[in-house]
Order: sequence, then structure tokens, then C-alpha cells
Amino acid sequence: MCSSDLGSVAIVRSAEPEAAKIGPKAEEYLKAMCTYMGGLHTFSFQVEEMFDETQDDGQKLQLGNQRHTAVSRPDKMFGESEGDTKNSQFFYDGKTATVYDRTQKTYAVEKVPATIDAMLDDLHERFATNQTLSDFLFADSYKVFTENVESGAYIGEHYVGKVKCHHLAFRQKNLDWQIWIDTGEKALPRKFVITFKQEADQPQFTALFHRWDVNPTLSDEMFQFQPPNGLRKVDFLNRHAEPKPAKNPEGK
Repeated sequence: MCSSDLGSVAIVRSAEPEAAKIGPKAEEYLKAMCTYMGGLHTFSFQVEEMFDETQDDGQKLQLGNQRHTAVSRPDKMFGESEGDTKNSQFFYDGKTATVYDRTQKTYAVEKVPATIDAMLDDLHERFATNQTLSDFLFADSYKVFTENVESGAYIGEHYVGKVKCHHLAFRQKNLDWQIWIDTGEKALPRKFVITFKQEADQPQFTALFHRWDVNPTLSDEMFQFQPPNGLRKVDFLNRHAEPKPAKNPEGK
């Protein structure tokens, strides 16, 4: 899958994927979710994400972040994340993409294409970045989700909290992923899990979706970054680099 500051959790795509063996019910419910979300003009949601980090001694630790995402199609997006590994915001206004790192007190700006889909692809191609969970944001998300899928199956009706969901499971060469989709009128994702099966100890990434709003009122100002005083502008590619130490008066 495709961090508010451009992370690396992504379902890897291939140039010429083989025909996937997706069961009819898995295809039906995944398509239903993608069609429903693709028809939304504005929407917002929050995510509680948890992921494994394996230490040098083999011990597996679980870390987590909270995310908030707001979308106004076709050309506006806002993302915010904070937690164990993130403290950042992402702004897209149809012309530029801005990453604001609140910990480093830096921001980076890039001119990008005029739609959300093209912007996400452009940043991925130029900077090898993947907006975490961005596959849910594409207009044709079904195509994106299934590009590299080898098989898919319907597991059954299972719960995420108190919400009854269709539980689907998919396999790719390097990872497996599962998704839980609300069985109600609004076919929204409620949970998403990736297992990185070719990595040591097969770490997992889990996202729980909360507080869906499928018709929010979103102002244009929400998607435009106004840098606070004291920020350092940095190059987009090196936005996480530590600042160089200042030279002393003798230039040393």
C-alpha cells in the first residue's frame, strides 16, 4: 500500500502483472469498496496504525502512529501524523505538495501535477515515496489494489470492534494483505493488515480506520501550507537530513 510525511508502506507494483486468481466474492466486495470510495467527492478519516520493528537481537517491538487524512477530489489532500515515529503534516493544493516536519522544524515544497492520482504517482516516480495507505485515495483504486495480486479469497464475515465486515485476503510475491470492509450501505474499509513475508520474522503493518466522514465541509485553506516563523526550508529529497553545524567566525 501506498505517510503523511511520505513513508514506505506500499503494495509494490509490477509493470506486467500476471492474471490474478481472485475469488468472485473477494472481487465483488473489493470492487464495491473501491467504487463507493471512488464516487466520493470529499471524505476524511482517522487511522490508528501499528507496525513491527525487529531489533538486532531478534526481539520484535510494536510501534504506532495516529493519522488524519482529508480529501477533496480531484486536486486537494491533507494528511497529519503523530506518534512513535511521525510528527508531520502533508499539504496538496493542486499545484504543490508540501511536507512539514514538526520535529525537525523543516518543510519542503515541490511542484506537482494537478490531480491527486497524478501527484501521488509523480512523487513516487521522482522521489521513491509512497503516501501511506494512498491506494485508498486513487479514483480507480481497484486497479491499484490488484496490480500485483496473485490470488484473493473471501474469508467470511468478521468483526472489527462492533462493525460487521467482509474479511478478504490477498497474496503477492513479497507480501500478503488482508482487508475488512463494512457490510453496511457504506462499503468503507475498517481494517487493513500487511504481512511482509520475505522479511526476517515477517513483520506486520496494521491500520484501523475510524471516524469516517463521507461528506465533510473542507475549506481550501486546509490544503494550503502557511509556514510558521522559525522553520527551515529544505530540499524535498533530503527533507529528513539533520542541519549542518554552523561555522565559527573563523570559518572552521
